[in-house]
Amino acid sequence: MGLSNFTQGNDDANSSGPPTSGIGVGMGGPFAPGGQSEDTAEELLVDYNEKFKNADPTLFRDTLIEQTLATLISKNKPNVLLKGLAGVGKTKIVEDIARRIALGDSLIPDLLKDCTIYELPVTNIVAGSGIVGQLEERVQAVVDFASDPKNKALLFIDEIHQITGGSSSHSEPTNRKISQILKPALARGQMSVIGATTSNESRAFDEDPAFARRFTQLIVDELTVEQTLAVLGTVRPGLMAHYRHQIAVSDDVLAETVKIAEANSKASAHRPDSAITLLDRSMADRVLEQKKLITQAEAAGNRALVATLRAIPQVPLTATRVLDVAKSLMTGNAQRPDFDAATLRATLLDRLQGQDEVLEKVADRIAREELELFPTKTPLTFLFAGTSGSGKTETAKILAEQMTGQEPIVLNMTEYHTPSSTAKIIGAPPGYIGSDSNQELPFDTLESNPHRVVLLDEFEKADMAVQRLFLSAFDEGYIRNAHGKLLDFSKAVVIVTTNAAREALSSSSIGFISGPRVISQQNLNTELAKHFEPELLGRFSLIVGFNQIDKVAFRQIMAADYESQVARIVDAKPRLAQALPAAMPDDELRALAETAYVDSQGARPAGKAVRTWIEDRLMAAQAAKTQTSAAIARTIDQHE
Repeated sequence: MGLSNFTQGNDDANSSGPPTSGIGVGMGGPFAPGGQSEDTAEELLVDYNEKFKNADPTLFRDTLIEQTLATLISKNKPNVLLKGLAGVGKTKIVEDIARRIALGDSLIPDLLKDCTIYELPVTNIVAGSGIVGQLEERVQAVVDFASDPKNKALLFIDEIHQITGGSSSHSEPTNRKISQILKPALARGQMSVIGATTSNESRAFDEDPAFARRFTQLIVDELTVEQTLAVLGTVRPGLMAHYRHQIAVSDDVLAETVKIAEANSKASAHRPDSAITLLDRSMADRVLEQKKLITQAEAAGNRALVATLRAIPQVPLTATRVLDVAKSLMTGNAQRPDFDAATLRATLLDRLQGQDEVLEKVADRIAREELELFPTKTPLTFLFAGTSGSGKTETAKILAEQMTGQEPIVLNMTEYHTPSSTAKIIGAPPGYIGSDSNQELPFDTLESNPHRVVLLDEFEKADMAVQRLFLSAFDEGYIRNAHGKLLDFSKAVVIVTTNAAREALSSSSIGFISGPRVISQQNLNTELAKHFEPELLGRFSLIVGFNQIDKVAFRQIMAADYESQVARIVDAKPRLAQALPAAMPDDELRALAETAYVDSQGARPAGKAVRTWIEDRLMAAQAAKTQTSAAIARTIDQHE
């Protein structure tokens, strides 16, 4: 019997030990063309005892290991399903049990001594099984091998959901045959199987009840930050050896790595894998950077610098480098541009009229967020309430421009007025029409650049099911789409606008009081509670009420819009711009405002009125020019 190497993927990077081989010849056996070898089952399996006998011990999983061992020696249903989030270390638990058995650990029960854990890669079973009956022969060979008491074999099937036949499973029909062949042996207790799957993908496993009931499910929880730091300490020597001890990682940087991973990982990443991956990638990045510096020095002919760089025994990894890599892993090349909170405040106050107090609150909340005193994985969320045309949407656009340099992701919530509208946001569930569609969904862009401003316009018009969909985004920082993928909102700024409290925020006079009505925060929340669920309102970082635009603010808006339009016309059509004054005359501005102002429409009529006034002015100038030209022509004709 020969040896063939297997490289097996894990759901956690905390796997070490020499990459030893699986058992059997790589291309032999009756499944190979013309092959006549025996030991066919062993050719399909990977010996975990041999592969991980020199691996590092698993930390903080003693209880789960004991529960797994207790299940494996049970008389009935000696099968375990390890279920947990991706990256929490499910596979590592199996590797550690194999290590303990190989080393004769005192914790191993007598019934499991001399046993061997074999991994059954599904790809090994399926690959090359094109002939009818070949797949069944392979699986039956494995079952016979694992059921034979002389072999003392324990099977481990990673990503075990791939072989089940649940309706939500994406496994091919050939894969599902595997579970059907395993069921009788599992039912009779003739073999022991350890399976591993993620919490989300286990739904496919659960939808095959006859298969699932033969397993005892154990939940593998996520490690704490402190435990993750301890795990990093154990994997550091192996990583340093991998990079030939070119990189030095201090204890302080190790601690910072855990914090940075916690603050900058995607919602789908979990401890300890997120921190281990970040440390590994940061060390790799530092090796590459050092190589780049040496190459540049050689190209410049700077021998002294080359000698100095090569003489450095170990290059230190810094927390700054780790942070840069973390941001790169999370956002690729998309980075949020730097912006100044004071500039943002000035821009808001300059471009919006009649909302100074509201805009001060918004700018102040953003400035506080920029301090990053209290790291969180939830987005910054605003609820802008007010009458139509008061500047809510324009504020969102200015924030997107200043904070991200891009247009906001806009959802007009009037388009989501039925419960089924959730499919427009998260996709159709498996089995429904459109579930296999590759059409882009509104928040797909968050995967490539999570630093975006999201505008949910006229939120009160959305169906209650759609509104509740965003509770998870506001509270947990993510939404899970119909296929289980996480949409990460943790770095986004979400702005919700509503006209729901327009009556309370209107400027209707009360008695002899004129001007905008002032409403307290408590009264505003009371009004909004009539339209939104309390749990939704409680998840906003800031709720503000925009004042209704009065005539004074309306004139200011018109004046600012006029100057903006004139500046644009000067660049586009300078000859026409000569007929326009730099500022609209006060008397005409006042008269135009009196005519155009509609209290229920806010600032919306201002732009149309200004454009009409400019057009009238230019048309009149062209008419006067035409009349003058005609008069001159007549005068010339008379003289002739």
